Amino acid sequence: MAISVPLAIALALWLPDAARAQAQRPDRASEPVMVTGTRLPATLRQSTDSLTIITREQIDTLAAASGPDLLRQVPGLQVDQMGGPGGLSSVYIRGSDSNHVLVLIDGVRVNDPTNSRGGGFDISSLDPALVERIEVLRGGASAIYGADAMGGVINIVLRRDGAASARLVAAVGGFGYASGNARASLSLGSALMLDGAVSRLRDGRDADGGRIDLTQYSAKAHITVDPRSTIDLAVRRGERRSSAFPDDSGGVQLAVLRTLERKSSDDTVFSADGRWSLDPVSLVLGVSSFRKREDIDSPGVAPGQRSDFGVPSSQSHTDYRRDSGTASVAMRLAGASQLALGIELQNEHGVNDTVYEFFGTPIPVAFDLHRRTQSAFVETMVQASRDLILKAGLRHDHIEGSGSRTSPNLGLRYHWATIDGSLKASYSEGFKPPSFFALGLPIPLGGNPDLRPERNQGGSVGYEQFLGRGLGSAGVSLFKSKYTDLVTFDNNTGQTVNANQVDIHGAEFEVHLKPTTGWSLRAHFTRLFSHVVDSDEPLRQRPGRRGGVQFDWTVAPDLQVAWRTEYSALVFDSSVPTGNLTLPTYLRSDLNGSWRLRPGMSLTLAIDNVFDKRNVSYVGATALQRRGRVGLSLAL
Repeated sequence: MAISVPLAIALALWLPDAARAQAQRPDRASEPVMVTGTRLPATLRQSTDSLTIITREQIDTLAAASGPDLLRQVPGLQVDQMGGPGGLSSVYIRGSDSNHVLVLIDGVRVNDPTNSRGGGFDISSLDPALVERIEVLRGGASAIYGADAMGGVINIVLRRDGAASARLVAAVGGFGYASGNARASLSLGSALMLDGAVSRLRDGRDADGGRIDLTQYSAKAHITVDPRSTIDLAVRRGERRSSAFPDDSGGVQLAVLRTLERKSSDDTVFSADGRWSLDPVSLVLGVSSFRKREDIDSPGVAPGQRSDFGVPSSQSHTDYRRDSGTASVAMRLAGASQLALGIELQNEHGVNDTVYEFFGTPIPVAFDLHRRTQSAFVETMVQASRDLILKAGLRHDHIEGSGSRTSPNLGLRYHWATIDGSLKASYSEGFKPPSFFALGLPIPLGGNPDLRPERNQGGSVGYEQFLGRGLGSAGVSLFKSKYTDLVTFDNNTGQTVNANQVDIHGAEFEVHLKPTTGWSLRAHFTRLFSHVVDSDEPLRQRPGRRGGVQFDWTVAPDLQVAWRTEYSALVFDSSVPTGNLTLPTYLRSDLNGSWRLRPGMSLTLAIDNVFDKRNVSYVGATALQRRGRVGLSLAL
């Protein structure tokens, strides 16, 4: 049934109504084209999904100190920073686990399934200075991306200025904060554009329980072969050194063992894409590679309320590589309808060497695993009438060792022109194969080579009202999802098994107002209900209530001020010393201003946590205290 519905919609492309569909409206032609959640060119107003785009302008206005700060104003999304700058940062979308969120950098997957986290990406490994745009898709997208996209997708697009320029940026602040980056762009006529950047970011102090040191490099090249053919090349390398109290330890306040966990990692992302446009058909060929190495020295966790044995100390080394290639064809059909189809090949190789200390006895653990995935996909967007857009996608993945999975996606968007309001609805199914860590861990330590892929199904319905004269928009979305066969540890068997089922539903509210050119207001609120079936264990770091407000004000042509407030409540967490508990309400406000001193030179002043509220971000650790930052940007 899941296959027949998309095929039926595809047939509608040839119906007379579709042939008489009108072209895109002029007021929408200038909107940016999405690159996340679709393989077809579409604007945000044509999307049937819940999608948030964070532009370069918004990133500059935020003056974010870290990668997690970039995402804190996205509806339905929670960023969990474990204790301090050096701690693990996990992202949860609409109640999903962090390893159910696919993270892309310039379209390349950067999730790592070899570590004990099961594949979640640490967003604190990203320097905001390198980011051009972030697109956040809330909801399942396995029909487009296959594995790992059950909860949502975060696509991070690195900067590409596209004109001859150079810029230096430096900033310092309290609690050990310092950052700097240099960027340069070069244009060789219309045929070649080059961009390069290097950045360094340090934050935190070991004495306060955590520290992070990031060094990142990026380079891009855009080659115009002829008016119809382009080639894009991109490479990024990141180096991270960090320290923090280990997860579940109780952090700086409660940890019995006071030794910090030390982590070092290096990752490289490379991509090459060629695009050929032969109207009405376009061809895209792409190859990419992601490699990551990570070393962790963890001191372990002393016994406590949740565990009579604590967590053993360990020293681990992981090495992971993913290579992939994609070929797709997109074509315009009758009216404004479109169709895309293609294939994808992916090879993964993961190595883990770990030594656990059990009561003074070292126990070595090692695995060396390969996985090959072959995929085929089809996607269509039908302009069924002037105001109705139908979307359908279908992807089939054959995963070595885990069988085959077919993931459908359906969506619609109806626009009432008389009131300028849009109704959106979507449905999707997805999956995630077991992580290399869960498969490769020895059976006596909980490993299980027979694990099945985790699965989910979910949908959402929402309404967005656009306000007259470009004043902004307001919207509400209702969502519901069910996760089955989730991998969990069975205390009775001492092994990881497919057992957990999680039901999630909730609502998101969002408003964007821009009554004048001088100021704007963004606000959001999410109410989330999550339930682990047949279990008393709550879902950690899933706020029952979460909201935020951002106010931007252009005081004068050369002076801009931004205020941001973040709120969350009903957050469950757990640690070995305390067991399960509910964290206090979280409320943080940030203030920053940017002053253009002269053309090409600007000064930024920021105060993080203006009211110095001692928020608790996870058990035993307070979040960032009040801190000032000052930065200078100079165009050369």
